[in-house]
Amino acid sequence: MKIAFVGASGYGNVGDDTYPLVFQEQFRGAELLFFNSDLPAEMPSDLDLVVLGGGGIIYNSATHDESPSPHFRCMQFYMDHAIASGTPWGFLSCGLQLRARRDEYFRTDLAPWVPYLQQADFITVRSPECVQKIQDITGRKDGVSFFPDAAYLYRTHAPAPPAGGRPMLTVVPAGVINPHNQHNQHMVRLARSLDYEVVWMSMGAPVDDGTHLDNAQLLDPTVRIIRRPGPAAAYAQIGASRLVFTGRYHGMIFARAQGIPFYVSEDAPYKIRMEDLQADPADAQGHVETLKAAMERVQSGAKK
Repeated sequence: MKIAFVGASGYGNVGDDTYPLVFQEQFRGAELLFFNSDLPAEMPSDLDLVVLGGGGIIYNSATHDESPSPHFRCMQFYMDHAIASGTPWGFLSCGLQLRARRDEYFRTDLAPWVPYLQQADFITVRSPECVQKIQDITGRKDGVSFFPDAAYLYRTHAPAPPAGGRPMLTVVPAGVINPHNQHNQHMVRLARSLDYEVVWMSMGAPVDDGTHLDNAQLLDPTVRIIRRPGPAAAYAQIGASRLVFTGRYHGMIFARAQGIPFYVSEDAPYKIRMEDLQADPADAQGHVETLKAAMERVQSGAKK
């Protein structure tokens, strides 16, 4: 079976680069192709399924004239291809990516997505709030399910960083978790007073995190910096930590998956704030089961 996954991997964001690894592990018997917003000249003509996800790809940062955003138009390319070719398609382990301080405008911001969300064969999302909002704007009552993010299924055998005998605080910058935030500085000072080693680690693209890491190094030349760890190294670093401060969604996921205490700010992005921290991370397997059911439907149709 040939499946095209459309996400945001390949740009250096550790969380987005984790999804292909999870899907490759879970669907070893299938031929998997991965695409993102660098659109191909054409899509393969022999696809059996088109999957949008994982990640927070359901968003529309509208322009000043309220026209669909470039991101939406890129995703539209793939959805239109699936519809025109009659290829079954849907969303897997996705999230709504609402703009800061615009939560109440989600109906307007997500309007271009509505006809596509209504037509998708399956939709799995990573928070109960996402389910409610999709049902609100589409009117559909079935085919939309919540499971914890698929990245909870990620495992690696990468060696842990060498232990220096001191507890370790790992800081994953984004948003207010940054070197110049006064509250963050205060928390780091408290950790140092308890003899914690402080490590700053990027989990975003270099264009997003480079300045934060440079500033952390300027403020404290002795601090350890991890610039481009990749999923395996990031997972191992977080697993070796006593505590994690993170502004990145997958910094929280990697910590929670390994039972590492973590802190996120009250002003965290929508996807972090909406995470159901009571849900069992093992329930992320629901995304896999949903896609397996879609694959079985395709195979049954082919047999007929």
